[in-house]
Amino acid sequence: MSLPLIVTGMHRSGTSLIASLIKVIGVELGDRLYQADCFNVKGYFEDLDFLEFQRSLLQESCPPGDSGWPDWGWTEQESLNVDHFKTGLATAQGLIDSRNTQGGLWGWKDPRTSLMLDFWQELLPDARYLFVYRLPWDVVDSILRLNSGIFSQRPDYAIRSWAYYNRHILDFYRRYRDRCLLVNINVLLAQPTKLVNLLETKLNLPVKSGLDDSAFQTIYDPNLFQQLPDECPLVRFLQRPELPYLSILEELDWTADLPSHFTPQPNSNSFPLEIYPLWLHHEAVQGRIQLETLANSASKSVEFQAECDRLREQMAWMETSKFWKLKVKWSEVKQALARTINLKSSQL
Repeated sequence: MSLPLIVTGMHRSGTSLIASLIKVIGVELGDRLYQADCFNVKGYFEDLDFLEFQRSLLQESCPPGDSGWPDWGWTEQESLNVDHFKTGLATAQGLIDSRNTQGGLWGWKDPRTSLMLDFWQELLPDARYLFVYRLPWDVVDSILRLNSGIFSQRPDYAIRSWAYYNRHILDFYRRYRDRCLLVNINVLLAQPTKLVNLLETKLNLPVKSGLDDSAFQTIYDPNLFQQLPDECPLVRFLQRPELPYLSILEELDWTADLPSHFTPQPNSNSFPLEIYPLWLHHEAVQGRIQLETLANSASKSVEFQAECDRLREQMAWMETSKFWKLKVKWSEVKQALARTINLKSSQL
């Protein structure tokens, strides 16, 4: 009997680690795997044929010319042309036929599958799904530490992609709960044998049960999988109630077979300087930066001067920050400051 198991989740969420685990317990992931590199030294465990097929189809299905990262199927509009997926049906069936010949457990791992779940469900109605999620700030931190692609200029893209991917996963899981597992990577790392139990008991998969501590230690290097402390400014910022990310994490935890143990911390209304660039992105997108209003009344001249001084200090800090590299946003803040000064001067 041939049973497919599909592993997916947001990029940098631990899908490669989970794929390495299921390979050890007997799931065939393919012979042509994407090679390890400096970004993932333990390996990706991604079948090259499935990877390139999904990457190409998602890029072609993104709105033409829309800003974002089409390689992941995410753009500003968050609108995929799913009807275009139909052009890949013959290729997808060929990929399935090439792997579905020897019987037993087989499958693939690719984060992009998160956006093509209904497509594969039609072709593989008996498939099982293993979804992995990670705390949003840890995903953002991991992506930004790569210092590559559009994310080095637009760090807000990382968290918005996290939300987009996990909304797709939640929607599919709720419709096919009996054939899906949803696990938090941090909890799974603490108790890896629970994965075997869930695969056997919930998904009825005949996996090997030989995932002992020694085998797990050859796969998992804790130095390569970091978790930010609760007091980290990025963690505190992304829990702000006006942002949607904490509520999505709560939905994931309510739904998951292995939920995270994360407990929200009391949040401050202040904006620590360390996270100002990310906040600036969010505010700019929402159109709430309106420094000109400070000059509407002469009675606010003191507040006006204080705001200008504060912005100058923060711009000086941002210009020395190699981590964020937000040159575009620095320019916007400078232009806003110049407009404010000119407006004030014209009213004096």
